Amino acid sequence: MPVAHCVSSTAGTILVADSNFCRLLQRPHAELIGASYRSITVAEDLDKSADMLGSLVDKAAPTRLRKRYWRPDGTTVEVDLLVSRFDAAGHLVSTLSWREDEAPRDTPLRMWKAALRLKHLYSLKMEEFGRELFGDFPGLILLDLYLAEAEGRLASVADVAGSTGLPVDSVQRWLRVLAQRRLVQSSDGTASVQLGHDGLGKIERLLTAALQPVD
Repeated sequence: MPVAHCVSSTAGTILVADSNFCRLLQRPHAELIGASYRSITVAEDLDKSADMLGSLVDKAAPTRLRKRYWRPDGTTVEVDLLVSRFDAAGHLVSTLSWREDEAPRDTPLRMWKAALRLKHLYSLKMEEFGRELFGDFPGLILLDLYLAEAEGRLASVADVAGSTGLPVDSVQRWLRVLAQRRLVQSSDGTASVQLGHDGLGKIERLLTAALQPVD
């Protein structure tokens, strides 16, 4: 697991960075020095970063934080940080560690194709062996919502029912169960339904596993 270090001001401006910090963010040293953490942090993680900065006490034990950074190619990297406030000027020293995937990232196109293939296999299994015994209706619904999102479509309950071949009332019952597990959510003010954060993450992990070669 690689490790990087940087020093920043209490406002979050980067003052010093080592070569591994540049490697982590895939940016040149000159671009990082003087930059604010806000410009490289994923928006959803900004509040907890700000809370962490506000809670630091001089020479106290390091504060732990997990957050995500943007890279120039549009991908993100999740990092574990140990942050300490260590001098009269209030400078912060951070130690960052992260995992590096040896395999290349799967592209949205490959993920979309994997979702199409997996949905086809789900449907074929149910038709060949019988829906009563081999029906994976939640999986079919989640895959259908993933495909809708990947294709930039808003999916209604009726759309899901038509695509999966399930009755509307059955789709509604499954959606209630999936919503209770925070896998799907309804869009405010519309009749559309979409994957929740947890649902999207789980489906993408399933698709990533499906794309991995078997030894």
